[in-house]
Amino acid sequence: MALCLFVLFSTGCTQQSVPTVSNKPPKQKALEAADQALLMAASSISPQRELHQLQAAQLFANTQQHQKALSTLEIIAASELPTNKFAEYSLLYAELALANDRFFVARQLLSDNRMLEIKEQLSTEQQQKWLKLRGELFALLGEDTKSLMALIELSEISSSDQQRQEAHEKIWLVLTYIPHDKMEELASNETNRTVLGWYSLASITRKNQGDVRQQLGKIAEWQRSWADHPASMTPPSILTSIQKTASNVPQNIALLLPLQGSFAQAGKAIRSGFLATLYEVYKRGGDTPHVRFYDTTMEENISAIYRKSVADGAELIIGPVQKKKVSQLANLPEIPVPTIALNYLDTPSFPPSHQKNFFQFGLSATDEARQIADRAWIEGQRSALTITPNSSWGARTLAAFRERWEEKGGTLIESTPYGTAQTDFAPLLKPALHIDQSDTRKKRLQQILGKPLNHTPRRRQDLDMVFMAAYPDHARQIKPTLDFLFARDLQIYGTSHLYTGEENKGRNRDLEGIRFSAMPWTLPGSTDEKVQPATDLPPLYRHIFALGIDAYHLHQWLEQMVEQPSTQLFGSTGTLQLNNQGAIEREQPWAVFRGGKVRSAQQLTEK
Repeated sequence: MALCLFVLFSTGCTQQSVPTVSNKPPKQKALEAADQALLMAASSISPQRELHQLQAAQLFANTQQHQKALSTLEIIAASELPTNKFAEYSLLYAELALANDRFFVARQLLSDNRMLEIKEQLSTEQQQKWLKLRGELFALLGEDTKSLMALIELSEISSSDQQRQEAHEKIWLVLTYIPHDKMEELASNETNRTVLGWYSLASITRKNQGDVRQQLGKIAEWQRSWADHPASMTPPSILTSIQKTASNVPQNIALLLPLQGSFAQAGKAIRSGFLATLYEVYKRGGDTPHVRFYDTTMEENISAIYRKSVADGAELIIGPVQKKKVSQLANLPEIPVPTIALNYLDTPSFPPSHQKNFFQFGLSATDEARQIADRAWIEGQRSALTITPNSSWGARTLAAFRERWEEKGGTLIESTPYGTAQTDFAPLLKPALHIDQSDTRKKRLQQILGKPLNHTPRRRQDLDMVFMAAYPDHARQIKPTLDFLFARDLQIYGTSHLYTGEENKGRNRDLEGIRFSAMPWTLPGSTDEKVQPATDLPPLYRHIFALGIDAYHLHQWLEQMVEQPSTQLFGSTGTLQLNNQGAIEREQPWAVFRGGKVRSAQQLTEK
């Protein structure tokens, strides 16, 4: 009996100790564990408190609760964490900050002195993640040298050919955006052989854009001289495909341009830029194509001229310019040879079969508007006042900025579009800045009190910045008006229209502090291009002349851009890249007016 009782007792105890199987989903379990870790942190002291908080943040991040993870990371006293946990904290926090557009928080974390001190103690995987984040973030913020150093170090510690190749692609991308004169300066002061080799290779590709065959020879020469360089052993993919590009450069080109009538000046400016570049390449001993020009002025429909240029043996066609004729071209039954239209369609509605040979390139203000929205957002701006002209390009520019800004979650206040004859901007800007409401409040108070009041008008306080699209004369009136209306502290971002390369220190003082998206040709030393538009050309047509320069270079590089979509061409109108809709997009460098002069402003600044 005693034995039976013992067995029954033991069995009962065993059954009670069997844990209950939980049917909760893994995500719910993780969230409950995170909440439990926070409860434990609340009743703990350092460093256990910080370790529990970090555990909770990691659990939140693993379950895609990014805001909760960020809120938890913000309250951690990071100095209390041991070395290995501090690295985990910094990398997780930086990654989440980047994903949530908190770029300068990420910069502070990735530049922390403690991380720099413990770098060698990190695991290889942690070092790679830290360097990758630094390389990408510094490139985004315009800190090119820091980005290059991080990516070059990442390449050196890569554990596979694929990782090394990815690092080299990113290095090349960063080099693409460094202005020519800055790269020359960096190279002259560089002592690290690996870094110097990258600068040397990039410089070769800049100096020989006009003739891809010459560039190919220079690259081969570089590879012989730098045989042990990482870029020689694992070259960026763009360099390995140049051989094919060099053997397929079109030798017969047709330009379809308006050379009479209202569009004649634009057509002639493009022709001048194209031919000036061709002659410069010829002068350097490069191969140049045979070119035929076709005047599109008199033809109502582009189809006849297009068919004639193909019949005449054109291997590549550049043009037309007018949007109506670009639309006609896009709707032809067949586009048999690569064709670069010099304008953009508002809605690409051409047949999918055309995508192989139909491309669009021009001076799109909408590209600039989107880039300005991106930059302003990164710099911490969230509420924007827009000042744009009452014109078709003004409407397109405003629409592009509005779409990108609101997509990001920004607030937009639109002033009444101004006319081309506008000289007094105060009546337009007072309502947008609520200055008139301030004046109305003053009048009401005076009526109530029955006596005059000393009063300083105030603008609305919910604005961070101004987005402005204007040519120089209008911009020189808008900026002083904003200053007068108590908006001097608002950062103004402008399009490239407000600067056409004309140095005028006295007049440009009225543009002080404006940051703008600049065309590289307007910034001395930005490109290696020897061809420049004539100073007597009207401002708009100087930019169009630069379009002709880039049209010449595109005839050589189009196939490369199709084969390698990551290919970027540092042109006179911007860094050019082909998107998957067949449009060649331009990304422009940044500049700022200081003391009446234009200075480079590539590096972003925190608000």
